[in-house]
Amino acid sequence: MSAPRIMYYVQYLLGIGHVRRSSLIVQELCEQGAHVDVIFGGMPVPSMSFGDATMHQLTAVKSVDAGFSSLVKADNSPFSDEDKQQRKQALLALCDSLQPDLIVTETYPFGRRQMRFELLPLLDWVKSQRNPPILIASIRDILQRRAVKREQECVELVQANYQHVLVHGDEDFYPLEKSFPLTDVIADKINYSGYVCPQLAADIDENTRDTIVVSIGGGSVGKEILSTAIALFNTGFAADKQWLLVTGPNMKSADKAYFKALQQEKLQVVELADDFLKALKNAYVSISMAGYNTVMDLLLTKVPAVVVPFEGEGETEQLARSEVLTQGKVLQLVKYHDLSVETLKYAIENALSRAAETININNQGATQSAKLLIEWATQRNDKIEQGIADV
Repeated sequence: MSAPRIMYYVQYLLGIGHVRRSSLIVQELCEQGAHVDVIFGGMPVPSMSFGDATMHQLTAVKSVDAGFSSLVKADNSPFSDEDKQQRKQALLALCDSLQPDLIVTETYPFGRRQMRFELLPLLDWVKSQRNPPILIASIRDILQRRAVKREQECVELVQANYQHVLVHGDEDFYPLEKSFPLTDVIADKINYSGYVCPQLAADIDENTRDTIVVSIGGGSVGKEILSTAIALFNTGFAADKQWLLVTGPNMKSADKAYFKALQQEKLQVVELADDFLKALKNAYVSISMAGYNTVMDLLLTKVPAVVVPFEGEGETEQLARSEVLTQGKVLQLVKYHDLSVETLKYAIENALSRAAETININNQGATQSAKLLIEWATQRNDKIEQGIADV
């Protein structure tokens, strides 16, 4: 039988963590023999590779602010109703052309309500097919809490349309029901993949921990962390160390230029680290937010770490993840509204003076996700070949 054809829908609106997680899964899908078409709806992220997958770029959109109040195009112009109609038609045309065996919608319907203008028609397209593709929701370990009505709406969409929900986490570490109380209603569809992590190079020298690495993910939010780190640097703290500030690709150009202008001999400012994992593995201490991918990198490299979780506009996911790891004495936590030179210095000193606890979690999520997706697509195709209805 030919390799299954998988269509992977990825739309990020603010942070690029969703893109990185999806890219690692897609790379593994390609390695395991699937034919993958990535439907990408966000701003291009040159640092992320989708391996041998075929990329299909829809009109790029992003959130106008951290509150996800509206969508704008790449040039910050409004994303109009006409634009939505054109993008929806482009997506459905791809579905007709590709005829996938399985479709993954990253985050939706547990988020990405802003994209309902094209995703609800996508669900209708799936139902209209004589042999509909398997439909999978791909979500991270911890979901943003929503109003009860919103969570019920999500459950109804899953029940009516999706065969599986693939949770990229470890049930023993953080079960989905802690952030999504209605999990039991769709328990028969829930599958845990383990955490999606990159592979750590074996040739990294652990004896050169001489750099303080300060990072803020994609850079759309979090510049206050960089500003506070620079203020701490200017006090002469850890003057014998190198400081590396990573602004992220999505920081506003004016802000990037501001931080870049502060660069000096002991303070390097870059948009992206050449090898972020290597930088962390060789770091004296890490200061960062607490997104999914960053925390996985911290756990992989075992670097002393301080996290300042993003809490803007009612966001709870990063704080929830941080609190579990703080309670387990794995890292140090500074809440965003408490961030200052003094609190950051205190947290760094604590991270360095106390041996961090290690935590045993399943970090084979990329491999396991690919295995499950290919398995589900193959089962569907086998049933079609055998003439079994209701695949």
